[in-house]
Amino acid sequence: MRRASSFAMNDADFKAFVIPFYRSLLGFWILVLVFGGVFMELKQHILLGKFLFEHTLPFSLLPLGFLAYSGFHLRFQMAILRRKEYQVFHQTALIPFRDFAKKWAVIILANHFILIAYLVFLSYFGIEKQAWTPLLLLWAVVGFSLALPILLIYRYLGKPLKEAVLIRPRWEGKLPRITWFPLELRQNRPILLLLTKGLSLLLLNGFFLSFRSGNYDHRWLEFGILCVSFFHIPILLEKNEFENSRMAWFRNLPSPFLPKLLTHLGTLVLILFPELLFLFWKVLPLFAPDRLISLPLLLISGVIALLALIYRYPDRYFYRVAFGSFFGCFLVLLFGVPWIFPVLAFVIFFGFQIRSPFQL
Repeated sequence: MRRASSFAMNDADFKAFVIPFYRSLLGFWILVLVFGGVFMELKQHILLGKFLFEHTLPFSLLPLGFLAYSGFHLRFQMAILRRKEYQVFHQTALIPFRDFAKKWAVIILANHFILIAYLVFLSYFGIEKQAWTPLLLLWAVVGFSLALPILLIYRYLGKPLKEAVLIRPRWEGKLPRITWFPLELRQNRPILLLLTKGLSLLLLNGFFLSFRSGNYDHRWLEFGILCVSFFHIPILLEKNEFENSRMAWFRNLPSPFLPKLLTHLGTLVLILFPELLFLFWKVLPLFAPDRLISLPLLLISGVIALLALIYRYPDRYFYRVAFGSFFGCFLVLLFGVPWIFPVLAFVIFFGFQIRSPFQL
């Protein structure tokens, strides 16, 4: 039983070494999702894979890029191991190196998983072209980049602790309130944010690809917007929890209606920024300017309507209401109701839920 459990990552390792790493690179991964999932389609990734194994110089960017990423990862882990709250992990240098290596191999693989998965995808085209030497070089670099940090971290943890160094925070100004919840997600729920953004962008891209086949009209895209709105329910539930716990004391301070509405809208626009960028990028060459306005407004209003449902039904009854609302909105789109009417209905419903001065 002990030997089998050594391959698994416990909750402490995940919270200590995986979540903080992805949190520090959250902006980078959002850019990767935007450019790799929005601006590039699957056929372009296929063409890229074939191109890399046909040209030596561009191919060299793969092992060099992985080395750079692995170097940043090692530097990050070394930095957090110097913190006072991480001193307890210095005791792990006392365990046998074999067990230590198994423990850190899982952590390192988790932090490199996305890149490794993409390299596996690209390697298919190397096998197709029988480019065995570049493939061997690539995966030798990958193996070296994954193994070396384990040895260096083990040697570092085996040394005596050094005196802690206090680092002055870089930001000293006042943070706008619309950034509080996005920063909360970045700080404590980066995996949730990345998964939601990735899945919603893939879903949007799929709807646009099928729409361009010519078999659907604009209602198909509006249905896609509806599905993406419901994909954000986990984030909206986190927002409600954040307001009821971390921001509960704000309920003692009456808030004017209009600034409160603008704060909610600004927060949700920041969260929906990758999807809105996708819509502006894809809609502009396909539709008249009115669609460039209607689809983003449908997305924003659909999300705030779901947030209003969470405010109104904070218990398990919300899921039943949300399920019924999904089919109700689907029928509205199916019968071709002009987009301005559901948008106005969603905004009015949300405004009704936050009309109280003591409602956040």
